Amino acid sequence: MRLSDNLLKLLASDIEPKISIIMPIYPQTPQVEVNLITYKNLLKEVKKDLEKYPRREWNKAVEQLESLVLDRKLWNETKSALLIFANNEMIEICEMEHLVAAKSHVGNTFLIQDLLLPEERVHQADYLIDLSRDRIQVYNVRTLKKANLAGLHTHFDDYYDDFDVSANLNSRSVGEVIFYHGHRAKSEQQQKNQVIYYRYLDKELRNLHLEYGYEFLIAGLPEVVDAFLKLYAKRKYLNGVIHQSVINLSQAELKQRVSEYYAFERIADIEEMKQSILSAHKRNQVLNDLKIIEFAINNRDVKSVVSFSDGKSYSIAHNKLLIKSLLNKIHCRVIYTPHVNRYHGMNAILY
Repeated sequence: MRLSDNLLKLLASDIEPKISIIMPIYPQTPQVEVNLITYKNLLKEVKKDLEKYPRREWNKAVEQLESLVLDRKLWNETKSALLIFANNEMIEICEMEHLVAAKSHVGNTFLIQDLLLPEERVHQADYLIDLSRDRIQVYNVRTLKKANLAGLHTHFDDYYDDFDVSANLNSRSVGEVIFYHGHRAKSEQQQKNQVIYYRYLDKELRNLHLEYGYEFLIAGLPEVVDAFLKLYAKRKYLNGVIHQSVINLSQAELKQRVSEYYAFERIADIEEMKQSILSAHKRNQVLNDLKIIEFAINNRDVKSVVSFSDGKSYSIAHNKLLIKSLLNKIHCRVIYTPHVNRYHGMNAILY
């Protein structure tokens, strides 16, 4: 994900205490109250930790954090997780694609490691389109619920009035009697209708991409998807392809299928980072000592930073160094792995 200027400003701030609240989100309606309870419990922990600071240093931050309880949209429509960072001057809320463990922290740094996971680097589509020969079904990729795109005809016969009647038949009249006879073979006409609808669909998706920046993940039976890609494979609105129809999947099954698709990109990203560390080791271009890494960052010698963690715990020193790296525009990544002991916790690759 791209870090906003306001978030970078907050991360660079010297104002303490610095508050981090990290929590999973369950967007389904029955779970909204669970989200609020989790947040209230974390906020309670934060308030307790703030007691060791003068009230004037955190009262405004707590007011803003308490006001979030009333933001129903936040608890209903957020992605898989929320990261909330605040001090007495600013508050920033980040919506994450991946699941997190609930935790809070008050101190002299923010916990940013969840911002830097490979899951957040994977660029997901805005909408998933399940494609058939004469119709589509649209899903919002974030919620995986069925969606409507204004002005987009999802059925061929909505777009093309004489879908399967007049295009297939000719007529002649004798007196007042009208006789009909078939004009084209059914399969031939279906192919023509398919091409017409796909041409229309391509035009609409291009317009949506140009106007709103929308990208689309295309799914459907292999022969259907391939017929579309044969014509429009190089379009910029295409985010990816699933050669399987998802229209009969439950929401849980659909979520798993989409997650599996994007997991391939995540795995590739992780392997690329591991290989870059291995290659740099062979050239003696990797630092692991935190103090030496900080010196190298100040000297502008660091190309990228990779931190390994189990995902359950966190290191204050690592998070401080990650923030320093971000503010110096150094490429940063965090990898959660159950085999964390196989790797150095912090790796700085030099130019």
